[in-house]
Amino acid sequence: MAIRVIAEHLSEDEIADLKEMFKMIDADNSGQITFEELKVGLDRVGATLKESEILCTYAGNVDNSRTIDYGEFIAATLHLNKIKREDHLFAAFSYLDKDGSGYITQDELQQACEEFGVKDVKLEDMIREVDQDNEDGRID
Repeated sequence: MAIRVIAEHLSEDEIADLKEMFKMIDADNSGQITFEELKVGLDRVGATLKESEILCTYAGNVDNSRTIDYGEFIAATLHLNKIKREDHLFAAFSYLDKDGSGYITQDELQQACEEFGVKDVKLEDMIREVDQDNEDGRID
């Protein structure tokens, strides 16, 4: 979700090439990319990804549909390109930290999941995995 937040806050200049790539891969102009379209499109642009890496990109689909929309595509390609600019990460953290406390709580993650249409997520496990001090149940 953090990568999705970063993707949604990038400028048009920062994602212009990815936008064009999405349009090219979306063969039927539906605004959604199927796995087959993704596979063919990435091959067409010369991406040298193994099928397992393409599946990981497809797994970037946070709303559990069988297609990838534009925002999910941008987030997945950002992840593949390992964009981790600190200012973007801070912006994503700030977006998720609704009350500005400096921590992301389970309630704030729940709210973000609802905003992004993410269902069936075990928030306790997510927090436990990321909570560095493993004591307070929140992400800082």
